[in-house]
Amino acid sequence: MKKLIILITILIVIACKEKQGGSIVGIQFKDYKELKKLDNLEKISDTSFFYDGEPKFRLLHLNNEKKELVIFASIYKDSANNRNHKVLDTLAFSNLHDQEKLTIGYCEIDLKNQNNGNLIVLVENTDSKNMFNTKIKNAWVANPNSEKIEQLKNVVKIECFNEWYDGKESKINYDLLND
Repeated sequence: MKKLIILITILIVIACKEKQGGSIVGIQFKDYKELKKLDNLEKISDTSFFYDGEPKFRLLHLNNEKKELVIFASIYKDSANNRNHKVLDTLAFSNLHDQEKLTIGYCEIDLKNQNNGNLIVLVENTDSKNMFNTKIKNAWVANPNSEKIEQLKNVVKIECFNEWYDGKESKINYDLLND
């Protein structure tokens, strides 16, 4: 009986925490700034990606001093033909190391064949002189079929353009695009 009471107490505490913290999954919005839970975050970047020929999904990268958040949302038009979004899933990080950067829209599994652009990649920051990031620490894919962000187990084939490349280097290593 004592174990049952402890179990019920734990379940109640967990349920209260979930309601208090609250997920934004399922929430619809036109602009992320409409969402009170995101008002302390700043937009870093975003990208839309296509599925079946139409821009159907969006990745939105937000952050503040303590947190990095990626929102995976579907794109749809309302009855007045306005573009809206519905949050499908989120990926959150806190306290990334100084040398780590989160990038969306700059990485592909196959650069030559131009994949969807639905990868979220944690890279070790490289300097602005290199066109490609080669130090990939972790990666996730925003899967349009499952409508979830899923961790990729194999990051070996992922290639990332360096989002922070300054474009001043005259030598560009195109060998990374060769077979």
